[in-house]
Amino acid sequence: MKDEESKIILYCVNCDEEVAHSVYYTGSYLRSVECDKCGKKIEVDRRHLRTVFAEDFIDRILTKPHRMTEDMKKAFAILVPFFPKRLIKEPLTVIKEICEILKRDSERKQERRGKRIHKAKSKEENSK
Repeated sequence: MKDEESKIILYCVNCDEEVAHSVYYTGSYLRSVECDKCGKKIEVDRRHLRTVFAEDFIDRILTKPHRMTEDMKKAFAILVPFFPKRLIKEPLTVIKEICEILKRDSERKQERRGKRIHKAKSKEENSK
């Protein structure tokens, strides 16, 4: 954040009139105000200023993931029309194939369990 100075007309209690003042900012926060006529200066407590900066910094850290996600969504939406179709279709094809393989494996396991149960029942019947 950079320091800025601006001139503004304010009422000075010391001069008892409206005169030009120099207003100093650190980033978007007020740091001090100084009367250009009498030199009376009012400063913001630095500890308070640090607290405000710390709160702002913490807030920015906590909202960063959300802001990045939003930026990525916008960038992705802009770039999608320029992607080759295969870039989108290929992962979907692979996922479908994996699902089919897992489905077949689970069906085979169920068939094996069914055969084991059937064999166990037939052995029990034969032993009687």
